[in-house]
Amino acid sequence: MYRSTVSLFSSFTFACTLSMVVACSSSGSGTSGSGGHPGSSGGSGSGGTGSGGTTSSGGSTGTGGVTASGGTSATGGSAATGGTHGTGGAASGGATAGSGGSGVTATGGSGSGGTATGGTAGMSTSAGSGGASGGMPGSAGAKGSGGAGGSTGSGGQSGSTTGACAGKSYKLCEDFETGTSGAVPTGWTTLAGFGSGATQGVGLSNATAHSGMQSLQSNSSMTGQARVQRSLSGLGATASKHWGRIFYKVGAPPVKPASGVLHVTMVALQGTVEDRVVDIVEDMNGKHQWLFNIPDDSCCTSSTYDWSFDSDWHCAEWYVDASSQSYRFFTDGTEVTSIAFTNRAGAKMSTWTSVGVGAMFYQAVPSPFVMWFDDLAIDDNQIGCK
Repeated sequence: MYRSTVSLFSSFTFACTLSMVVACSSSGSGTSGSGGHPGSSGGSGSGGTGSGGTTSSGGSTGTGGVTASGGTSATGGSAATGGTHGTGGAASGGATAGSGGSGVTATGGSGSGGTATGGTAGMSTSAGSGGASGGMPGSAGAKGSGGAGGSTGSGGQSGSTTGACAGKSYKLCEDFETGTSGAVPTGWTTLAGFGSGATQGVGLSNATAHSGMQSLQSNSSMTGQARVQRSLSGLGATASKHWGRIFYKVGAPPVKPASGVLHVTMVALQGTVEDRVVDIVEDMNGKHQWLFNIPDDSCCTSSTYDWSFDSDWHCAEWYVDASSQSYRFFTDGTEVTSIAFTNRAGAKMSTWTSVGVGAMFYQAVPSPFVMWFDDLAIDDNQIGCK
């Protein structure tokens, strides 16, 4: 989830300074992240303690309990130590009672099991031989219980194997499941940015996904990189008045600007001008604001710096109406009311011809800015984040 602190959007007047105006008119990109791997640690099994030989009844006539002529009392065998548990060491039984001894009980050796290694059950020790005609054979040490297997580590975050558009009737739904990894998604074209790398850094990836097996990835350390766009021509009136939703994820650790701020556009509607409907400005502390922006920075609104990136999937929603020049924005289901507006002519909203997706930034970053996008939807009604 997002962490929240508050600072004012004082250092960034509508996303870029005058020297950045030219840079605020285009596109961006990302690389794959890997899921966690399961880690399991074997537990230590406690070895069982073998019980000594059972007590032989001493004075039984004819079974070693009889007093030998002049014989001294025979002493049972000393306790034998069991072998190390896990290697199957044998426990020896009690030593043989002396012949003719008085009916003194011979004690069988008690075998102690060793510690199981790696969670496998230890082998039982072999039975010790009991004393002859004296004590009964010592019983084997009890079989040590194996160590409990370590629990499986949780895997990296990923979505279900089914794309989010299955069974949905939204006017536009894209879960990025169609197309080849590394290529532009089927039905999409490149939305050129600016600079020498304007045709690089964006494509399908199977490294992570909010749903299904693929997402759209942006990965670049250059400003003005390309995005991808999809036509809205088949949406009719929905193209100029709709609810939109997209999920996004930022690579770890999130990139922070080395100085000043970093302006990143994630989703923009292409019409007479580019209306940037999912747009942020990040400061050097890693805190960012949300804003509605257009390329010449003449409009429109921005929030305080109350959010920061993490490595989870998050949901962004927008509402636009070109006829009333209206805009609303939600992050993870909560509306950011400070950037909503109605009848704002400066927004220059029109009938949009395409939607552009991808991380485009306008200032240099110290390392590649990696993002993934998934489960884009546009409809007449609010879609929500589920």
